Amino acid sequence: NRYISQLGSVFKYARRLRLVPRSFVSPTLNIERLPEPVYPDRYLRPEDVERLLKVCKVVDTKWKKMSALIVLAHHTGLRRGSLMSLRWSDIDFHQRTATVLRTKNGQPMVAALSHRAVMELKKLPGKYPDEYIFAGRTGRPFEFRSLWLRLIDEAGLKGRNFHQLRHGCGFMLASNGVNQATVMQIMGHR
Repeated sequence: NRYISQLGSVFKYARRLRLVPRSFVSPTLNIERLPEPVYPDRYLRPEDVERLLKVCKVVDTKWKKMSALIVLAHHTGLRRGSLMSLRWSDIDFHQRTATVLRTKNGQPMVAALSHRAVMELKKLPGKYPDEYIFAGRTGRPFEFRSLWLRLIDEAGLKGRNFHQLRHGCGFMLASNGVNQATVMQIMGHR
């Protein structure tokens, strides 16, 4: 399935560059794709996130922002880079939104914040408009990789990565009956 998708992308790109005529139809268009099994380890379930948050209280004693970062990632589906680029001026507590000025695909995006995400953000210190929300001591976005590795190890979720929080958001939305087009829009897919 992946090879078919990638080959289809190559033909689409060739058509955009006009290497093939506009009337060209990709030979991958009518190839039937195999059913793909659901891999539960591709996302973090709500119970996994709750376990991480409990461990966070014990493990994150210095930075003290990891639980807010985890809740935001899991509830909004924002990518790591988008979360780390958030400044306090990007948060609207009244509208309960976070505005990402530039996402991975180059487009701005407004993410809805859950009540829990708002409460986690309000617990954080700072809140100067130009200050990064998830900054370290230097004022630059904090590099939390080692903290994450320690956290997942302590929570018994070894081998999981931060991006799986984003997948968990998509899974939660789909499980609650949100259609695929809306899930894609919420998560910033093109």
